[in-house]
Amino acid sequence: MGKILEIKGVTKYFGEQQILDELDFSLDEPKIIALVAPNGTGKTTLLNSIANIDPINSGTIQIFEQPNSDYRLFYKMSYLQDASILYGNLTGWDHLEFVRKEQGKSKEELQQLVIKLGIADYLKKKVKHYSLGMKQHLLLALSLINQPELLLMDEPLNGLDPDSIIKVRNIIRTLANQGVSMIISSHNLEEIEKVTDHVLFLYKGKLISKEEVMIDTIEYMIVLKDLEKALSFLSRIEVVCTKLSEYKLVGTFSKQQFNVFQSFCKEQEIELFDCQATNGQLESVYFNLYGKNQWSSL
Repeated sequence: MGKILEIKGVTKYFGEQQILDELDFSLDEPKIIALVAPNGTGKTTLLNSIANIDPINSGTIQIFEQPNSDYRLFYKMSYLQDASILYGNLTGWDHLEFVRKEQGKSKEELQQLVIKLGIADYLKKKVKHYSLGMKQHLLLALSLINQPELLLMDEPLNGLDPDSIIKVRNIIRTLANQGVSMIISSHNLEEIEKVTDHVLFLYKGKLISKEEVMIDTIEYMIVLKDLEKALSFLSRIEVVCTKLSEYKLVGTFSKQQFNVFQSFCKEQEIELFDCQATNGQLESVYFNLYGKNQWSSL
């Protein structure tokens, strides 16, 4: 299998402001990639550049080993953009039929997608009468008509109620199980952690994985056997922790302390049933990378 996406030395300016700085990235196998950054730092610009909507100043972008300027790629990929691409005086069906015909799909295939997404009730209405959530559902349907192998999604959870968020989450997981690659930008860090471990932060025009960001400490909720033995060891390595029940504790670890604790449990054959960051590791990484000023804009 060839490369799904390859970005080499991509630089992008808006006027004198540099948005992307000789950015390199390669997607070699199907996976979900989350793209995270504060507003105004280039997430949408990067997605637009991949889709050849925004021209880059230098570098190359290839999709399925073809230049991203080849329009035929959109028979294998899709881009879920924001609602500004919709036409208010057209109905949802008008939008879907246009894309269906362009993609050479049958009416039966489109109908199955509409039923799957549960959006049939309002498709005859003009889009100008849609709520933000309805528009997001329509955008999702438009992006799935061609059964893409690569799907770019710009804030797909924007404006969705909890039930819709769960539905979209399940769709994302189903697509991933079918081998679809996805690049998803989102501010919903909690939801991102539920669908993927592959997270990239766009920082000063570069892509940085969450593993590259230094984190001072993370609070973990841990469920394990031999809790008293674990608590005794954690006290010796100066981890601040609290016993919550016979098998559960919560503690604040540095990266080194956590690695030492994991090694101790392995050596002592202490079985770890569950171990999760209480506030979300992604949230901690974001805070460490962008700082308090940017945190308030999330």
